[in-house]
Amino acid sequence: MSAKINILTEHLAPFQIVEGNKIGGLSTEIVEATLKEARLTYNIEAYPWSLSYHSALQKKNTCIYSLARLPQRQNLFHWIGHITTSTISLYALKNKTLKIDNLTQAKNYKIAVIKDDVTHHFLLSKGFVENKNLYVMNNYDSLLKLLEIPSRQIDFVVINDDLINNRVKNTAKASKYQAVFLFKELTLDFYFACSLTTDKALVASLTQAMAKLEKQGAYAAIKKRWQRNMVNII
Repeated sequence: MSAKINILTEHLAPFQIVEGNKIGGLSTEIVEATLKEARLTYNIEAYPWSLSYHSALQKKNTCIYSLARLPQRQNLFHWIGHITTSTISLYALKNKTLKIDNLTQAKNYKIAVIKDDVTHHFLLSKGFVENKNLYVMNNYDSLLKLLEIPSRQIDFVVINDDLINNRVKNTAKASKYQAVFLFKELTLDFYFACSLTTDKALVASLTQAMAKLEKQGAYAAIKKRWQRNMVNII
């Protein structure tokens, strides 16, 4: 197939790891294996999530990963296939000794999320209000720093559990943060997906390639190699 396909993502270690001009990671390996099996010419680029997300919504022959599959997104994309599953928690600085038992309690605090991330959309759907108890940022470095800026008065950030363990590699720094509430409703099914304007033949080719490699155990082998870097991987 001669058509070229554009693939968009973000830096989200260990799923997508952007280092200079190279993009690796668990999800990247699965997506690249799929593209090669489908014999497609492709280009992968990483941007802040909101930019990648909206581009993938609108542009022809454009796909995105790792995209959480949610009911409100169901009709917005062609869903090529499942990549992996992971969990999300509410994190605070350990010295704050804050405790949360449910989302109703969480509404009494200031929580920061990544703009247009699944966590942003989820909390909006649960009645959180931007600039009241919900604040949005464009990248994860800024998100974590918010907890340590007294003037911003941010109590919690919402982050994927695997991401925080890979982003904060320094043990001393990592020990500053603690997970205080697991979002059981927000166990993430990460997918490879394409815009609705992507050529139907490309969508069919990618879907078939992904199903074939899954059946052959190729993805299980990739996940096994990454297992030691993950909190949990399904």
